[in-house]
Amino acid sequence: TSLFPDLNPIENVWRILKQRLRNRKPYGGWTLEELQEAVIDVWEHEITVEDFNKYIDSLPERLEKVRFRKDA
Repeated sequence: TSLFPDLNPIENVWRILKQRLRNRKPYGGWTLEELQEAVIDVWEHEITVEDFNKYIDSLPERLEKVRFRKDA
């Protein structure tokens, strides 16, 4: 893990997006058009409100970790 946890929930959502794209085509090789279509499809059908809420709900714990490390 990094020294400071990522406090920006969207960064975690980008990670989910990249992971789901890799699941579709593990070795890449996308054309630009294929990638655009896949990103839209994943965004519209696979990333849920629950995905966002999971990371938003974890913010208090992440902030506490930052505070603890700052005090150490």
